[in-house]
Amino acid sequence: MKNKTFHIIGMPHLPISKKYKACAFTNKIHGIARMILDMGHSVFLYGVGYTDIEHENLRFFPVVDLADIRTEWGSGDNRFEVGYNWKKFGFRHDINSPASQTTLKFREKTIKIINQYKADDHFLLLSQGVYQKPIANAVKLFLTIEPLIGYRGSYSRFRAFESSYIQNFTYGSEHPRKSINGNYYDRVIPNYLDPDDFIFGETPDNVLAYCGRIIVRKGIATAMKVADYLDIELLIAGQGSMKDIPYKSPRARHIGTLDADERKLFMAKTKVGFLPTLYLEPFGTASIEFMYSGAPMITTNFGVFPETIRNGVGGYRCDTLNDFVENTKKALYLDRSIVRDYAERFTMETIAPKFNKWFSDLYMLYQSTMCTN
Repeated sequence: MKNKTFHIIGMPHLPISKKYKACAFTNKIHGIARMILDMGHSVFLYGVGYTDIEHENLRFFPVVDLADIRTEWGSGDNRFEVGYNWKKFGFRHDINSPASQTTLKFREKTIKIINQYKADDHFLLLSQGVYQKPIANAVKLFLTIEPLIGYRGSYSRFRAFESSYIQNFTYGSEHPRKSINGNYYDRVIPNYLDPDDFIFGETPDNVLAYCGRIIVRKGIATAMKVADYLDIELLIAGQGSMKDIPYKSPRARHIGTLDADERKLFMAKTKVGFLPTLYLEPFGTASIEFMYSGAPMITTNFGVFPETIRNGVGGYRCDTLNDFVENTKKALYLDRSIVRDYAERFTMETIAPKFNKWFSDLYMLYQSTMCTN
Protein backbone atom coordinates (compact mmCIF):
# COMPACT_ATOMS: atom_id res chain seq x y z
CA MET A 1 0.00 0.00 0.00
CA LYS A 2 1.48 3.33 -1.07
CA ASN A 3 1.57 6.38 1.17
CA LYS A 4 -1.86 7.06 2.65
CA THR A 5 -3.21 9.68 5.00
CA PHE A 6 -4.39 8.96 8.53
CA HIS A 7 -6.32 11.29 10.84
CA ILE A 8 -5.59 10.20 14.43
CA ILE A 9 -7.73 11.57 17.24
CA GLY A 10 -6.10 11.97 20.63
CA MET A 11 -7.82 12.43 23.97
CA PRO A 12 -8.77 15.85 25.38
CA HIS A 13 -7.25 15.38 28.83
CA LEU A 14 -3.50 15.06 28.12
CA PRO A 15 -0.84 16.00 25.57
CA ILE A 16 0.34 13.18 23.29
CA SER A 17 3.73 12.88 24.91
CA LYS A 18 5.94 10.23 26.47
CA LYS A 19 5.66 12.29 29.63
CA TYR A 20 2.17 10.85 30.05
CA LYS A 21 2.82 7.25 29.04
CA ALA A 22 1.28 6.14 32.34
CA CYS A 23 -2.06 6.93 30.67
CA ALA A 24 -2.85 3.81 28.62
CA PHE A 25 -4.75 5.78 25.95
CA THR A 26 -2.02 8.39 25.53
CA ASN A 27 0.63 5.67 25.36
CA LYS A 28 -1.18 3.78 22.59
CA ILE A 29 -2.01 6.91 20.56
CA HIS A 30 1.62 8.01 20.77
CA GLY A 31 2.79 4.58 19.65
CA ILE A 32 0.45 4.06 16.72
CA ALA A 33 1.10 7.55 15.34
CA ARG A 34 4.83 6.81 15.33
CA MET A 35 4.34 3.38 13.76
CA ILE A 36 2.19 4.75 10.95
CA LEU A 37 4.71 7.51 10.26
CA ASP A 38 7.53 4.96 10.20
CA MET A 39 5.55 2.94 7.62
CA GLY A 40 5.85 5.94 5.29
CA HIS A 41 2.30 7.26 5.65
CA SER A 42 1.17 10.79 6.49
CA VAL A 43 -0.54 11.64 9.78
CA PHE A 44 -2.84 14.45 10.87
CA LEU A 45 -2.78 14.31 14.67
CA TYR A 46 -5.34 16.09 16.88
CA GLY A 47 -4.52 16.66 20.53
CA VAL A 48 -3.81 18.96 23.44
CA GLY A 49 -1.21 21.73 23.47
CA TYR A 50 1.78 19.97 21.93
CA THR A 51 3.25 16.60 20.99
CA ASP A 52 6.81 15.35 21.30
CA ILE A 53 6.49 13.30 18.09
CA GLU A 54 8.61 14.80 15.32
CA HIS A 55 8.36 13.70 11.70
CA GLU A 56 8.28 15.38 8.31
CA ASN A 57 5.00 13.63 7.44
CA LEU A 58 3.25 14.72 10.64
CA ARG A 59 0.87 17.67 10.97
CA PHE A 60 -0.16 18.27 14.56
CA PHE A 61 -3.22 20.34 15.43
CA PRO A 62 -3.57 21.53 19.07
CA VAL A 63 -7.36 21.66 19.13
CA VAL A 64 -7.37 22.55 22.83
CA ASP A 65 -4.53 23.94 24.92
CA LEU A 66 -3.10 23.32 28.36
CA ALA A 67 -5.12 26.20 29.80
CA ASP A 68 -8.30 24.37 28.79
CA ILE A 69 -7.20 21.29 30.75
CA ARG A 70 -6.25 23.35 33.79
CA THR A 71 -9.60 25.14 33.71
CA GLU A 72 -11.58 21.93 33.27
CA TRP A 73 -9.76 19.50 35.56
CA GLY A 74 -7.04 21.44 37.38
CA SER A 75 -6.84 22.05 41.11
CA GLY A 76 -4.48 25.02 40.97
CA ASP A 77 -1.33 22.95 41.45
CA ASN A 78 1.15 24.82 39.26
CA ARG A 79 3.88 22.22 39.79
CA PHE A 80 2.20 20.25 37.01
CA GLU A 81 1.44 21.58 33.53
CA VAL A 82 -2.04 20.00 33.63
CA GLY A 83 -2.82 21.86 36.86
CA TYR A 84 -3.12 18.90 39.23
CA ASN A 85 -0.96 16.22 40.82
CA TRP A 86 -1.66 13.34 38.44
CA LYS A 87 1.11 11.25 39.97
CA LYS A 88 -0.78 11.11 43.26
CA PHE A 89 -4.41 11.31 42.20
CA GLY A 90 -4.44 9.76 38.71
CA PHE A 91 -5.49 11.25 35.39
CA ARG A 92 -8.75 13.14 35.03
CA HIS A 93 -11.05 12.79 32.04
CA ASP A 94 -14.74 12.34 31.30
CA ILE A 95 -14.89 9.11 29.27
CA ASN A 96 -17.76 7.79 31.39
CA SER A 97 -19.37 11.16 32.13
CA PRO A 98 -21.27 13.78 30.11
CA ALA A 99 -18.87 15.60 27.81
CA SER A 100 -17.12 18.56 29.44
CA GLN A 101 -16.75 21.96 27.81
CA THR A 102 -13.15 21.10 26.95
CA THR A 103 -14.25 17.85 25.30
CA LEU A 104 -16.94 19.64 23.32
CA LYS A 105 -14.38 22.21 22.17
CA PHE A 106 -11.99 19.38 21.25
CA ARG A 107 -14.67 17.69 19.14
CA GLU A 108 -15.83 20.87 17.41
CA LYS A 109 -12.35 22.00 16.34
CA THR A 110 -11.28 18.49 15.32
CA ILE A 111 -14.35 18.07 13.12
CA LYS A 112 -13.76 21.44 11.48
CA ILE A 113 -10.11 20.71 10.66
CA ILE A 114 -10.69 17.16 9.43
CA ASN A 115 -13.49 18.29 7.16
CA GLN A 116 -11.17 20.95 5.79
CA TYR A 117 -8.38 18.50 4.87
CA LYS A 118 -10.08 15.12 4.40
CA ALA A 119 -10.31 13.11 1.18
CA ASP A 120 -12.58 10.14 0.57
CA ASP A 121 -9.72 7.62 0.84
CA HIS A 122 -8.33 8.95 4.13
CA PHE A 123 -8.35 6.83 7.28
CA LEU A 124 -9.91 8.09 10.51
CA LEU A 125 -8.49 6.39 13.62
CA LEU A 126 -10.58 6.44 16.78
CA SER A 127 -8.84 5.73 20.07
CA GLN A 128 -11.90 5.51 22.33
CA GLY A 129 -14.92 4.18 20.43
CA VAL A 130 -18.31 5.68 21.24
CA TYR A 131 -16.63 8.53 23.14
CA GLN A 132 -15.37 9.81 19.79
CA LYS A 133 -18.40 8.76 17.74
CA PRO A 134 -19.68 12.36 17.43
CA ILE A 135 -16.49 13.22 15.53
CA ALA A 136 -16.78 10.19 13.25
CA ASN A 137 -20.46 10.92 12.54
CA ALA A 138 -19.63 14.47 11.48
CA VAL A 139 -16.63 13.48 9.36
CA LYS A 140 -18.23 10.49 7.59
CA LEU A 141 -15.18 8.68 6.25
CA PHE A 142 -15.60 5.12 4.92
CA LEU A 143 -12.25 4.10 6.45
CA THR A 144 -13.22 4.92 10.04
CA ILE A 145 -11.47 2.37 12.20
CA GLU A 146 -10.68 1.47 15.82
CA PRO A 147 -7.19 -0.01 15.96
CA LEU A 148 -6.51 -0.15 19.71
CA ILE A 149 -9.49 -1.87 21.34
CA GLY A 150 -8.77 -2.85 24.91
CA TYR A 151 -11.92 -1.14 26.13
CA ARG A 152 -15.68 -1.57 26.17
CA GLY A 153 -17.71 0.69 23.92
CA SER A 154 -16.22 0.03 20.50
CA TYR A 155 -18.68 0.38 17.65
CA SER A 156 -17.08 1.06 14.27
CA ARG A 157 -17.39 -1.19 11.23
CA PHE A 158 -13.67 -2.01 11.21
CA ARG A 159 -11.99 -2.95 14.48
CA ALA A 160 -8.66 -4.32 15.69
CA PHE A 161 -8.74 -5.85 19.16
CA GLU A 162 -5.76 -6.22 21.50
CA SER A 163 -6.61 -9.84 22.27
CA SER A 164 -8.89 -12.66 21.15
CA TYR A 165 -10.48 -12.48 24.58
CA ILE A 166 -11.64 -8.85 24.18
CA GLN A 167 -12.76 -9.53 20.59
CA ASN A 168 -14.99 -12.44 21.58
CA PHE A 169 -16.18 -10.70 24.73
CA THR A 170 -17.21 -7.72 22.58
CA TYR A 171 -19.02 -9.84 20.00
CA GLY A 172 -20.87 -11.73 22.73
CA SER A 173 -21.82 -8.57 24.61
CA GLU A 174 -23.22 -7.03 21.44
CA HIS A 175 -25.32 -10.12 20.63
CA PRO A 176 -26.37 -11.79 23.89
CA ARG A 177 -28.03 -15.22 23.65
CA LYS A 178 -27.52 -15.34 19.88
CA SER A 179 -25.48 -17.36 17.43
CA ILE A 180 -22.65 -15.00 16.51
CA ASN A 181 -20.80 -14.47 13.24
CA GLY A 182 -17.36 -12.91 13.00
CA ASN A 183 -16.19 -10.16 10.66
CA TYR A 184 -13.53 -10.86 8.04
CA TYR A 185 -12.21 -7.30 8.27
CA ASP A 186 -11.73 -7.27 12.03
CA ARG A 187 -8.34 -8.24 13.44
CA VAL A 188 -6.62 -9.25 16.64
CA ILE A 189 -3.44 -7.16 16.89
CA PRO A 190 -1.67 -7.14 20.26
CA ASN A 191 -0.65 -4.01 22.07
CA TYR A 192 3.00 -3.07 21.67
CA LEU A 193 5.95 -1.48 23.40
CA ASP A 194 8.70 0.85 22.27
CA PRO A 195 12.06 -0.93 22.84
CA ASP A 196 13.69 2.43 23.52
CA ASP A 197 11.57 2.76 26.67
CA PHE A 198 13.03 -0.34 28.34
CA ILE A 199 16.38 -1.93 29.15
CA PHE A 200 17.31 -5.52 29.89
CA GLY A 201 18.11 -6.08 33.54
CA GLU A 202 20.80 -8.75 33.90
CA THR A 203 21.38 -8.24 37.63
CA PRO A 204 18.06 -7.26 39.25
CA ASP A 205 17.87 -6.41 42.93
CA ASN A 206 14.12 -5.91 43.53
CA VAL A 207 12.55 -9.31 44.20
CA LEU A 208 8.83 -8.79 43.60
CA ALA A 209 7.25 -5.77 41.90
CA TYR A 210 3.88 -4.52 40.72
CA CYS A 211 3.35 -1.57 38.34
CA GLY A 212 -0.11 -0.23 37.51
CA ARG A 213 -3.18 1.42 38.95
CA ILE A 214 -3.63 0.98 42.69
CA ILE A 215 -7.10 -0.60 42.73
CA VAL A 216 -8.46 -3.74 44.37
CA ARG A 217 -9.35 -5.39 41.05
CA LYS A 218 -5.72 -5.42 39.96
CA GLY A 219 -5.09 -8.17 42.53
CA ILE A 220 -2.53 -6.27 44.60
CA ALA A 221 -3.71 -8.05 47.75
CA THR A 222 -2.74 -11.39 46.19
CA ALA A 223 0.75 -10.10 45.45
CA MET A 224 1.08 -8.91 49.06
CA LYS A 225 -0.04 -12.29 50.43
CA VAL A 226 2.64 -14.01 48.36
CA ALA A 227 5.25 -11.55 49.65
CA ASP A 228 4.17 -12.25 53.22
CA TYR A 229 4.26 -16.01 52.75
CA LEU A 230 7.73 -15.93 51.17
CA ASP A 231 8.92 -13.19 53.55
CA ILE A 232 10.27 -10.94 50.78
CA GLU A 233 9.70 -7.30 49.86
CA LEU A 234 7.12 -6.24 47.29
CA LEU A 235 7.58 -2.86 45.60
CA ILE A 236 4.40 -1.28 44.28
CA ALA A 237 4.46 1.52 41.69
CA GLY A 238 1.44 3.33 40.28
CA GLN A 239 -1.30 5.88 40.67
CA GLY A 240 -3.69 5.65 43.59
CA SER A 241 -3.67 5.05 47.32
CA MET A 242 -2.88 1.85 49.20
CA LYS A 243 -5.44 2.80 51.83
CA ASP A 244 -8.14 1.50 49.49
CA ILE A 245 -6.57 -2.00 49.45
CA PRO A 246 -8.17 -3.99 52.31
CA TYR A 247 -5.23 -6.36 52.83
CA LYS A 248 -2.20 -4.84 54.54
CA SER A 249 1.36 -6.14 54.44
CA PRO A 250 4.49 -4.88 56.23
CA ARG A 251 6.52 -6.22 53.29
CA ALA A 252 4.76 -4.04 50.70
CA ARG A 253 6.09 -0.58 49.90
CA HIS A 254 4.32 1.88 47.61
CA ILE A 255 6.92 4.02 45.84
CA GLY A 256 4.45 6.25 43.95
CA THR A 257 3.98 6.92 40.25
CA LEU A 258 7.05 6.61 38.04
CA ASP A 259 8.01 8.68 35.02
CA ALA A 260 9.32 6.97 31.87
CA ASP A 261 12.97 6.89 32.98
CA GLU A 262 12.12 5.72 36.50
CA ARG A 263 9.83 3.02 35.11
CA LYS A 264 12.60 1.77 32.82
CA LEU A 265 14.99 1.25 35.75
CA PHE A 266 12.30 -0.11 38.06
CA MET A 267 11.34 -2.90 35.67
CA ALA A 268 14.95 -3.74 34.78
CA LYS A 269 15.73 -4.19 38.49
CA THR A 270 12.74 -6.48 39.09
CA LYS A 271 13.30 -10.23 39.52
CA VAL A 272 9.61 -11.20 39.25
CA GLY A 273 6.73 -9.00 38.11
CA PHE A 274 3.18 -9.39 39.42
CA LEU A 275 -0.10 -8.71 37.63
CA PRO A 276 -2.63 -10.99 39.37
CA THR A 277 -5.63 -9.11 37.99
CA LEU A 278 -9.04 -10.15 39.26
CA TYR A 279 -11.00 -8.77 36.32
CA LEU A 280 -10.66 -10.07 32.76
CA GLU A 281 -7.64 -8.08 31.61
CA PRO A 282 -7.96 -6.99 27.93
CA PHE A 283 -4.18 -6.92 27.51
CA GLY A 284 -2.16 -5.95 30.59
CA THR A 285 0.60 -3.92 28.94
CA ALA A 286 2.73 -3.84 32.10
CA SER A 287 3.18 -7.60 31.81
CA ILE A 288 4.98 -7.38 28.45
CA GLU A 289 6.98 -4.39 29.67
CA PHE A 290 8.25 -6.41 32.63
CA MET A 291 9.06 -9.40 30.39
CA TYR A 292 10.91 -7.23 27.88
CA SER A 293 12.99 -5.96 30.83
CA GLY A 294 13.81 -9.58 31.70
CA ALA A 295 11.36 -10.09 34.58
CA PRO A 296 9.11 -13.17 34.36
CA MET A 297 5.44 -12.48 35.11
CA ILE A 298 3.08 -14.00 37.66
CA THR A 299 -0.51 -13.54 36.48
CA THR A 300 -3.98 -15.01 36.67
CA ASN A 301 -5.17 -17.66 34.20
CA PHE A 302 -7.99 -15.78 32.48
CA GLY A 303 -8.61 -12.76 30.29
CA VAL A 304 -5.68 -12.09 27.94
CA PHE A 305 -3.00 -13.98 29.83
CA PRO A 306 -3.47 -17.43 28.21
CA GLU A 307 -2.57 -15.58 24.98
CA THR A 308 0.43 -13.62 26.26
CA ILE A 309 2.06 -15.61 29.10
CA ARG A 310 3.56 -19.00 28.25
CA ASN A 311 4.07 -21.03 31.40
CA GLY A 312 7.73 -21.67 32.14
CA VAL A 313 8.89 -19.24 29.44
CA GLY A 314 7.49 -15.75 30.07
CA GLY A 315 6.35 -16.54 33.61
CA TYR A 316 3.42 -18.45 35.07
CA ARG A 317 -0.37 -18.24 35.11
CA CYS A 318 -2.00 -19.14 38.40
CA ASP A 319 -5.38 -20.46 39.59
CA THR A 320 -4.98 -20.59 43.38
CA LEU A 321 -3.02 -18.79 46.08
CA ASN A 322 -0.83 -21.89 46.37
CA ASP A 323 -0.09 -21.59 42.63
CA PHE A 324 0.95 -17.97 43.11
CA VAL A 325 3.37 -18.92 45.89
CA GLU A 326 4.89 -21.97 44.21
CA ASN A 327 5.13 -20.38 40.77
CA THR A 328 6.80 -17.29 42.21
CA LYS A 329 9.52 -19.54 43.64
CA LYS A 330 10.02 -21.12 40.20
CA ALA A 331 9.94 -17.77 38.38
CA LEU A 332 12.98 -16.59 40.36
CA TYR A 333 15.05 -19.15 38.42
CA LEU A 334 13.77 -18.60 34.89
CA ASP A 335 16.34 -17.50 32.31
CA ARG A 336 15.85 -13.75 31.96
CA SER A 337 17.25 -13.68 28.43
CA ILE A 338 14.61 -16.22 27.34
CA VAL A 339 11.92 -14.10 29.00
CA ARG A 340 13.20 -11.08 27.07
CA ASP A 341 13.28 -13.01 23.78
CA TYR A 342 9.71 -14.16 24.35
CA ALA A 343 8.54 -10.55 24.73
CA GLU A 344 10.12 -9.52 21.41
CA ARG A 345 6.85 -10.50 19.70
CA PHE A 346 5.25 -7.40 21.24
CA THR A 347 7.66 -4.72 20.03
CA MET A 348 6.50 -1.94 17.70
CA GLU A 349 8.75 -3.33 14.95
CA THR A 350 7.04 -6.73 15.17
CA ILE A 351 3.50 -5.40 15.44
CA ALA A 352 3.74 -2.70 12.73
CA PRO A 353 3.45 -5.14 9.76
CA LYS A 354 0.24 -6.54 11.23
CA PHE A 355 -1.27 -3.06 11.21
CA ASN A 356 0.03 -2.33 7.72
CA LYS A 357 -1.53 -5.56 6.40
CA TRP A 358 -4.86 -4.61 8.01
CA PHE A 359 -4.72 -1.09 6.58
CA SER A 360 -3.94 -2.51 3.13
CA ASP A 361 -6.86 -4.97 3.30
CA LEU A 362 -9.22 -2.18 4.31
CA TYR A 363 -7.97 0.09 1.56
CA MET A 364 -8.58 -2.60 -1.05
CA LEU A 365 -12.10 -3.01 0.35
CA TYR A 366 -12.58 0.75 0.03
CA GLN A 367 -11.45 0.63 -3.61
CA SER A 368 -13.72 -2.27 -4.49
CA THR A 369 -16.66 -0.59 -2.77
CA MET A 370 -16.11 2.65 -4.65
CA CYS A 371 -15.92 0.76 -7.96
CA THR A 372 -19.12 -1.12 -7.17
CA ASN A 373 -20.92 2.11 -6.36
